[in-house]
Amino acid sequence: MGKFKGFWSFLSEQGRDLPLPRELVDGKTLVLTGANVGLGIEASTHFANKKPSLLIATCRDTVKCEQTLEVLRKRCTGTQPSSLDSWPLELSSFDNVRSFVDRFGAEGPERLNILVANAGTFTPVYARTQDNWEVILQVNYLSIALLSILLLPHLLRSATSDDPSRLVLVSSLGHYLAGPMLTGSQNWDHVLGAINAENFGVSGASRYNLSKLLQVAFVRELSARLPSPTPLVVTTVDPGFCHSSLQRELEKYWLLRMVLGFVKWLLRARTSEMGSRNLVYAALATNAQAMHGKYMSSCEVVEECDYLLSAEGKAFSERLWGETIEVLSNVDGRVSQIVSSYLPAR
Repeated sequence: MGKFKGFWSFLSEQGRDLPLPRELVDGKTLVLTGANVGLGIEASTHFANKKPSLLIATCRDTVKCEQTLEVLRKRCTGTQPSSLDSWPLELSSFDNVRSFVDRFGAEGPERLNILVANAGTFTPVYARTQDNWEVILQVNYLSIALLSILLLPHLLRSATSDDPSRLVLVSSLGHYLAGPMLTGSQNWDHVLGAINAENFGVSGASRYNLSKLLQVAFVRELSARLPSPTPLVVTTVDPGFCHSSLQRELEKYWLLRMVLGFVKWLLRARTSEMGSRNLVYAALATNAQAMHGKYMSSCEVVEECDYLLSAEGKAFSERLWGETIEVLSNVDGRVSQIVSSYLPAR
């Protein structure tokens, strides 16, 4: 079953040097979200050095986009400037996601071969977006699902029989801790509504872990609806425990900053560059079909959490899919059209 590894096994894995695929991406178009810091900028650098036709590295605003482009051009001196671009994408706004997709359709190339959904957020306090969703739930799950589905036709049109497109969602080992929060969820009137409520009664860290479990469930349901052999390899990836800007909200407080520093030392936190290799591997490694619909850690397929492997978890995943499509179809009518055209009920 998919249990979290023992402490010593975890430490051993954290210290492992991870492989970096040698495959190039010449002639291909990639989109990577959350590209300005941490895992995002490191993965973007790796992709940019592999000679893409176009890499679109997204950031929350135009200022961060300009800064990211400057960093990439300095790091990747052998890369054609025309093959690098950075577009704003703010995942706390459904309208912003829709605008990004519309811009890609109008200004982007015909092909989209790889989408890496790396952007995520963590906040210790409950807050809602302008769309009236809890911010972690929307940024880490609903907007990622919306972006993935709206770009699905581009990904499928770009695939060939021997070279499927790739969709990579960056999850977390924290999803192993989220199952107990869903106990009895079969009796909830509305799963997403219950999770969205302030009186759901869990901490920011627990909401973050739960959002990552939802990603794993979403990938499982999406992959099950694609044909076999699949023209689109869909994967969730755990980058491991890394030095990351994700904890910046906690590091504002000096005591928590000290505690986090000790925890990172104790747990042998990976560099962002080493963690980013998990993203690059899932996007480029040649054993694509073996990764489809799977959860990966340290560049290997591993089992997801026990809850998702259980009968209750499988029923939850299917129900979550239905609710997600219903919510997102109300956000953008193209969602239901894409699902009916490309993703028949399994």
